[in-house]
Amino acid sequence: MAALIMDRRQFLKTGAAAAITGTMAGTATATAAANNNSQDISRYAPLSAEPEFILGPDGKLTNNPNQRFAFTKCFGCYNVCGARIRIDNKTDKILRVCGNPYALSTQSGNPVAMEVPPQDAMQQLVGEQGNENRATLCGRGNAVPDAVTDSRRVTQCLKRVGKRGENRWQSISYEQLISEVVAGGNLFGEGHVEGLADIHDDKTVANPDYPDFGPKKNQLLMTGCSEDPARWAFYKRFSEASWGTPNLGNKDSYCGHQQVAGCALGVEDGANSGALPTTDFEHCEFAIFIGTNPGLSGISLNSASKRLADARTQNPNFRYVVVDPILRSLTTSSTPDNCEWVPIRSGGDTALMHAMMQYIINTERYNKPYLASCSQEGAYKVGEINYTNAPYLVVTDKKHPLYRKFLTAEVCGKGNAETKMVVDAKSQQLTTSDSTEPCDIKFSGTITTEDGQAIQVETAFSLLAKRVNKYSMADYAAECQISEAKIAELAKEFSSHGRRVSIETNTGCNASDGGQFGFAMIMLATLVGAHNAKGGMLHTGSMGFENTSPLYDMMAFEHAHISGFNAERSGDYRQSNEYKEKVKKGINPFPSDLPWNETFVQDNAGELLVAHANSNPFQFKAWIAWANNPLYACSGLKDQVEESIKDPKQLGLIIASDPYFNETNIYADYFVPDLAQYEQWGASRQWGSELMGDVVSFPIITPRTPLNAEGNRVCMEQFLTDIAKQLKLNGFGENAFKDTRGNVKAIHIPEDYYIPVLANLAHSDEVLPTPTKDDVSFTSVDRIFPLLTKRLKTEEIGPTMFLFTRGGRYYPIDNRYEGEFFNEMMRWDAQFQIYNEGLAHITNFHSGEYLDGLPVFDKQRFWDGTAIRELWNETEYPFYFSTFKHQLRSPYSVTLKSITALGESNFIQMNETDAKKYGLKTGDKARLTSPKGASIEGTVQADSTVAKGCIAVPLGYGHTAFGASDITIDDKTLAGISERRGGMAVNAFNAVDPTRKGASLYRDSTFGSTARHGIPVAIEKC
Repeated sequence: MAALIMDRRQFLKTGAAAAITGTMAGTATATAAANNNSQDISRYAPLSAEPEFILGPDGKLTNNPNQRFAFTKCFGCYNVCGARIRIDNKTDKILRVCGNPYALSTQSGNPVAMEVPPQDAMQQLVGEQGNENRATLCGRGNAVPDAVTDSRRVTQCLKRVGKRGENRWQSISYEQLISEVVAGGNLFGEGHVEGLADIHDDKTVANPDYPDFGPKKNQLLMTGCSEDPARWAFYKRFSEASWGTPNLGNKDSYCGHQQVAGCALGVEDGANSGALPTTDFEHCEFAIFIGTNPGLSGISLNSASKRLADARTQNPNFRYVVVDPILRSLTTSSTPDNCEWVPIRSGGDTALMHAMMQYIINTERYNKPYLASCSQEGAYKVGEINYTNAPYLVVTDKKHPLYRKFLTAEVCGKGNAETKMVVDAKSQQLTTSDSTEPCDIKFSGTITTEDGQAIQVETAFSLLAKRVNKYSMADYAAECQISEAKIAELAKEFSSHGRRVSIETNTGCNASDGGQFGFAMIMLATLVGAHNAKGGMLHTGSMGFENTSPLYDMMAFEHAHISGFNAERSGDYRQSNEYKEKVKKGINPFPSDLPWNETFVQDNAGELLVAHANSNPFQFKAWIAWANNPLYACSGLKDQVEESIKDPKQLGLIIASDPYFNETNIYADYFVPDLAQYEQWGASRQWGSELMGDVVSFPIITPRTPLNAEGNRVCMEQFLTDIAKQLKLNGFGENAFKDTRGNVKAIHIPEDYYIPVLANLAHSDEVLPTPTKDDVSFTSVDRIFPLLTKRLKTEEIGPTMFLFTRGGRYYPIDNRYEGEFFNEMMRWDAQFQIYNEGLAHITNFHSGEYLDGLPVFDKQRFWDGTAIRELWNETEYPFYFSTFKHQLRSPYSVTLKSITALGESNFIQMNETDAKKYGLKTGDKARLTSPKGASIEGTVQADSTVAKGCIAVPLGYGHTAFGASDITIDDKTLAGISERRGGMAVNAFNAVDPTRKGASLYRDSTFGSTARHGIPVAIEKC
């Protein structure tokens, strides 16, 4: 990788840039103007770095010859913003990081158009115009360079010494590592270990007692980082397409997946999609942020904070509330009339949503024309851009074949099964859903078909009205601990601004009904028609370009056959061996022995490890862990699975690939050092960008990982490539993929894969233009020119170079709106769901009953339906627990000196009134105990910024890895760094589900994702 990077001067001398297309415009600018600067600013600012550019008399910028500049991605968090980086040529050290002016995630409101040359783009950041055009990165993004050079970063191949988890290692060659993990043997003097060659067995059943979970090769577990899309795609290429294991896990399903999936229930039919709306700050008049603080827990802080600040200062009609158990910084304002904190009991969010819907429906403050339209043409007719299924008739007759489904035109003799039935508002006659006339949304009764059938039906809206009125406003208020008057006030204001309202969330409402909360939250917005609306809610943020193949078909090889369910039991239980055997024996197949889930579960690494700990359906034989830390980050997991991971007899081989030791990969047998950001190839969507686009990256500094015997950089990709070649797996080696002409292409090193992928991106949709030679040299893209020429056709090089000279590809937008709605490119054109018919025909595999097509408010429950308060009463566990993310602290930011300097510890945060009852005050030491008997100890912070009855502890502290503990490598011990150990690690302490067999996690009732909020806890003074 690094061996092929060319020096810029060599590039210019050889004239290689001209070979990009043969017609590249412009000339290179090479000057020593920096050395001739008439004023030496070092005497005025001795601690400042040298200027990165010199503005010459011709008005052009010239690079400082001692430095270079490049666009790349920021991976300080999972938002993945566009970045521009300044690097010292002599030391290869990162001098400064800033935002990319082309990327909306870092240049909110007015990103530079891609056709503007980089020189001109940078000039727009100079002087007074820089205040308006500023492109920024947040504090975490500015601190990230510390991680690249961190003293505890792993930069050599390692093999464990002693027992797993003892943090004792010896360095070995890359070639020895490959040989041993493939062949296996008595690798540690602990007995024979099966190597990957033995495990890749497609013929032997992994466990004869569970044949439906597939062959022995499925006993390879792979976990990784799905938030790094290009690298994740490479990882999945190996795991799924080449090896063929269904057991691939990531963090999404123990992070915030149930809310993303829950929101999608109100956007699309079925339960296998994701959606997470954001606010159109520029024209919004009232916003509710529930369980989140925009930018602090996802969705670019650079973008969200600027847009929110502009809305607060420039839009006199804008007001917002934050509904959360803890007061967020979002509401500490010099203009408190425009913002308000509404404290809520942790886990009470769904109750609030139902209460607000009850008020809006009962007072008829909903958008009647919008809800009464049953077709797209009907929506256009009344000035709407989308429509809902609110008027659709749902069959409520339990004896009818369509029970719980929509009444169809086929049944009524008026059309096909795809067309649904409605009641015309004016004539009260039954008609089809392609009608353009307003419909009756409140109909409930019996309809008679042309053949005389009498069928009991009710509109989706009518069913919703009954649902939200199932409980009284007082019941909802008691559950969420918000007064009836305040609920009515919120609902009234939310329905007083037309479409110019928004409600958004992100990871802060992860109780066991988090999926239902997301569904109800979207429904609340549907009632007033806020979707896709100017000043309302946007659903398409962070969309990248599709994985098209205009030049290279990267998946053009024979894929491995994947057979068997994955070990976390995602799929239809009725197809399982367990179900079929029970039926054959005349036994009621419900409940299933362990939880199954047929809804959208995103490969929960935690649940896969739980399956391993339970030896059901089997234990894994090998685990490859890349950029993933479930033992620290998955709520409740660590003590459930740790012993089964530490014991080599239960899990024979663990291979980690990461730049750092974390709380999970310290149990590895082998460690493959991986690339840090700024050393990687990649492409990623930008979370928080309203416009479609991808940021891209290439190695802008020399990677710090070692070279293997062939002179290639060791990293995750190189490791998987070489394993695949050793095992002769398809998709790697000589016949890895094809171009569109059918020519076979090879993958031997990461560039062989990423350069064609990025060339595809440059040629997707409209082909990007060719950059000038100035563009290429100015942005340091000349460093990778030899790598491109070796792998791309001559005519493909220019557009691909252009991609790097802008740091990505961003869709241009001249006007965000079409009238009162977002333009076609930015809209999510869908039929919004009042009743989700697809969800209503998915089974709960404990009860055997179907799930509900409407949002459900219920008590927090375990998997078997038991209410958690039936087992964990309020006398023994009087508080409800909540976690949250600090502004800059995250589970991975512990390696960043600038972040840990802000505070080494977190606190047990509680209301001062509650604290007094237990003899506690700020500064006291206290112990929190969860119902599984685990406890954490910390310092109390007692004040009025936490809801009564709740206890909140921020995430990202209490590390035992990332350099927090002593590490011995080659008999040399590196002492643990004390500031990395500070505070409490809350996820390990959190509760699990005692109604499940064996090891378990506490799950979302709809999606099976891990839940972590609203759990009862106790507190006592230490």
